[in-house]
Amino acid sequence: MKYTGRITGLTITIMAIIAIRIYAYIYLNYSFSHPPIVGVIGLFIAFWIGKQYDKVKFYSERDSLTGLYNRRFVDNLFSPLLAQMDRRNEKLSISIWDCDNFKAINDRYGHKKGDLVLQEFSALLLTSTRKSDIVARWGGDEFLIIAPYADEEDMKLIVNRFKNRLHDLSEKLQIDISVSSGYAIYPSDAKTIDGLINIADSKMYDLKNRRGIVDITNNNFI
Repeated sequence: MKYTGRITGLTITIMAIIAIRIYAYIYLNYSFSHPPIVGVIGLFIAFWIGKQYDKVKFYSERDSLTGLYNRRFVDNLFSPLLAQMDRRNEKLSISIWDCDNFKAINDRYGHKKGDLVLQEFSALLLTSTRKSDIVARWGGDEFLIIAPYADEEDMKLIVNRFKNRLHDLSEKLQIDISVSSGYAIYPSDAKTIDGLINIADSKMYDLKNRRGIVDITNNNFI
């Protein structure tokens, strides 16, 4: 959670306290030796208000279950990000990630365990990406990674890092977890967020269809 609200509130309050005390000293013969009791109270109030603002801002941009960015944040971010790529003549990669058999996991182990899978899955995505990448929960068991200044090779590195660690997560949770993903590159594949997501989504489902997905409830391929 960022501290923008608290920093802004405290800065404005401190400046106001200094301005008021200088005015009182010059025009009202008020001594600087008097303790700024009202000012200190004002600082506490400003800090509290700023903290509430930071909370509202945080949860308006984040998914409540995983802590990842949400769809609203991505929608607001994407156009400025593409404009930045255009100015610098750079590529941007976007990938869709889907936790395979998630409905079957929920049905067999319960929703509480399913939520834990999503949380651990999200944490693994974060540790597999770069600090500059944006990881978001796109909806349900689908996740989105936006990687500025990244091409196809960069996306393959992310996929490999993730899959190398996925086995450890499966052992930790005692659940067979697999993932399907697809990606698209801006601007060669598409020039809008919808176009990029459609291409990435199509590649992801092509992968599912080619290899088949095991239904863990009855060990059949679907």
